[in-house]
Amino acid sequence: MNHTLILFAGMPGSGKTTLARMVSRRLGVPAFAKDRVQRVLRDHHLADASSGDGYYIILDLADEQLSLGLSVILDATFPLDHFRTVASEIAARHQARFCAIYCYCSDDAVWRDRMTNRVQYVPGWKPVGWDDVQRMRDYYQPWDDNALFVDSLRSPEENLPMVLEHIRDAPHRPYKPHQPAEKFD
Repeated sequence: MNHTLILFAGMPGSGKTTLARMVSRRLGVPAFAKDRVQRVLRDHHLADASSGDGYYIILDLADEQLSLGLSVILDATFPLDHFRTVASEIAARHQARFCAIYCYCSDDAVWRDRMTNRVQYVPGWKPVGWDDVQRMRDYYQPWDDNALFVDSLRSPEENLPMVLEHIRDAPHRPYKPHQPAEKFD
């Protein structure tokens, strides 16, 4: 596989971490999760749990891996164009492919139930709840055609082959922001 920045994104409880971990094991590619980094920052009083600092760190880790010619997986909600664009620019700087997978759940009742019973992958980190999901819906920017859309109503085992094929076929294509940056004269 050509070196690739693989980005798993989506709202909390959408199944992104489960799929990211499966792909990491299958491909032997390191995965960096924003929640894990954010927990360390919080535990050492370096940043508030709700800051965006974890994004900057995982993006820097991706930059290092790609500079070595290695693929990397990033696992975070990526709600805003800004961090998606930065990830895409990092990939381009290293002539790596940019491959985004957007996970979602098309049934709110199933999704809400999963939010209360989901696997805790990060020790000492309390995942956000359904109220936070509702709040995030107000500002989460659409992915448009920048990502493979994966519905977690299907099992991770059902989604995995489609995700692996998407990663294998990922082009050298940059992320196109949903809301273009303002230009100043």
